[in-house]
Amino acid sequence: MTDLLERSIHLINNFVSQWTKKYLYYTSYIEETSSGHTFMTVFSLPTPSNPIPVATVKVYFYIPDLTDPSEKTMSFRFENDSLIHLVNRTIRISQMEKWIETILARKDRTCRIMFLGTEFEQTRITNKRMDEVLYEKQPEQEKENLVIQPELLEHDQELVNQFTITEEEKIREIKMLTELLYQCFRQIDKDDMGVISYEEGGQLFQLMGLHLGKHQLEDTLNRLDVSRTGILQFKDISSFGIETLHSIYCQNQALKELREKEEESRFEAQWMLSTDLRNVYKKIVEQCKLKDEDEIHSIPSNVFQQILEEQQFFTEDEIKQIMEIIGDKVVEYEISDKVLEETIFENLVKGLLEAQKSKMEVFLLEHFRRQDKENSGFIKINELMIALKSCDKIKLSKVQLYSLQSYIKRNDKDLVNYKQEARKIGAIIKKFFNVDLMEQRSRLPQHTKIDAFIPLKTPEQIQEQIKKVGS
Repeated sequence: MTDLLERSIHLINNFVSQWTKKYLYYTSYIEETSSGHTFMTVFSLPTPSNPIPVATVKVYFYIPDLTDPSEKTMSFRFENDSLIHLVNRTIRISQMEKWIETILARKDRTCRIMFLGTEFEQTRITNKRMDEVLYEKQPEQEKENLVIQPELLEHDQELVNQFTITEEEKIREIKMLTELLYQCFRQIDKDDMGVISYEEGGQLFQLMGLHLGKHQLEDTLNRLDVSRTGILQFKDISSFGIETLHSIYCQNQALKELREKEEESRFEAQWMLSTDLRNVYKKIVEQCKLKDEDEIHSIPSNVFQQILEEQQFFTEDEIKQIMEIIGDKVVEYEISDKVLEETIFENLVKGLLEAQKSKMEVFLLEHFRRQDKENSGFIKINELMIALKSCDKIKLSKVQLYSLQSYIKRNDKDLVNYKQEARKIGAIIKKFFNVDLMEQRSRLPQHTKIDAFIPLKTPEQIQEQIKKVGS
């Protein structure tokens, strides 16, 4: 029996030797149960000055058959955790040491809080290494003052909702954002260990729709990892994550309202065309018939262009667009009304939207144009973000800036058509400062409790839900 136990202990020690080079450990046999034979491996960090360790971490191993111990059949669990791990299905070996350090840190903190002995006994259990991990003075969190100057608003009440949102609706939406973040975290934390690595933190942000540069990602992860363990728990990322989703929520609400305004403009343009264009087209057909001496119901394109110019109804740009669609071929004038209607319709919509340009949009266009040295209508995404950060009339939080940066469309050269994007950016910024949404944002950290038994969704389902929040 002793030889069999020693073989099993040797197997376990070989396995855990890959976990850490820093912590000491020993393995002992506990008992035989219905699950098999139970062994316990204890990790600790004694030092010459503190030979009695501050705390220990226990891992319980189960081997079904002592006569044939094997890593394939061996399973284990961490203390105070019911989750059973398999050797080929657990957190990465490289993360084990950080995991041990996290548990020791928690135990040390509890020990200090609950300690009831003398001052001398307190000094006896002090551990300098743990003090460095736990009690290193952290920089105070930077306070972000959000600012929007009144001169950028159309009127005093623009940031107030037209329709009152009930308290129940606010709580429901806050809970929805919290649960959505938890879904994202669980999707990345495949092994249900309750922690993720820095690399997985980057994957988490991407799943949420936040695309950060290398330095932005490193800075964010370092700020979130306040305990400096190299791993993140849900509580570490909850405030940042929920505010990210809240920014996406504001963004989706703004884009929904813009779509509704565009639909109104298209409806108005359609109504305008139903009378004016019909009369103009009748005149064009009459002129075309006069030029169609052979009565073949078509005329050369250059003649058709001349007739359009004579009508003085179309702008030069509209005529140019129409002729680009028609080309150099002959024009069947009795069926060319579709080309005319579509061209004029789109230009009417563009004109109506141009007339609705807000003070915010005008300001942003001018602000971005200063970065456009070649007057091309395009600037680099990083130039646009620098312009936003340096703006003295608008001050956004880091999360809001990251959210905007992730949303703004750019081409494969990272160039942004700022003339097209300014309207959307302005609408989103106003939503950030909406009275109800700002009050909702301030309450997010208070509502981070979640139901641990929420059914897990697929990445596709999560991304689809993120697209819909607020819309």
